Amino acid sequence: MTPGDAPAGLRSRHLFDERYVLTGRRGHPRLRRKLTAEQFAQLEHVVVSLRGGDFTTPVDDVLAALGLRRNVVLSASSFLFVPEMVARSDLVALVPQRLVRDRTDALRIVECPIPVSGFEVGMLWHERNHGHAGQRWVRDVLKAMVDADGGVRP
Repeated sequence: MTPGDAPAGLRSRHLFDERYVLTGRRGHPRLRRKLTAEQFAQLEHVVVSLRGGDFTTPVDDVLAALGLRRNVVLSASSFLFVPEMVARSDLVALVPQRLVRDRTDALRIVECPIPVSGFEVGMLWHERNHGHAGQRWVRDVLKAMVDADGGVRP
């Protein structure tokens, strides 16, 4: 849930905007040069499905509009598992940039050849906790940490 989608009774605070990047193992032979949409679709993809077993995402809708179908071979339940999966195989994945930006030792990170929408990351908390000094302190520390990190790096 993003801050903009917060239901009544919840407060929100924007932290940063995130974008997706395509990643695979550092020596992946097909990630050495710029990909076309067709080449991208032919790669063996890992997708993240919070519901389990769902092999389609909005990326697949974009590809379908181009007359293409992505070669999804694996579904993971969390983005946290994906960097290690692709680092040790010829699989690729679209992942949040912050998750892999410091992993250039093991991963190759490239731009996706098709438009992929990013997302907003924020904090949500219940109205009853808005004035709680300890929780306000935690929210302020988290925001300061994100701000010190500089948001999304190019």
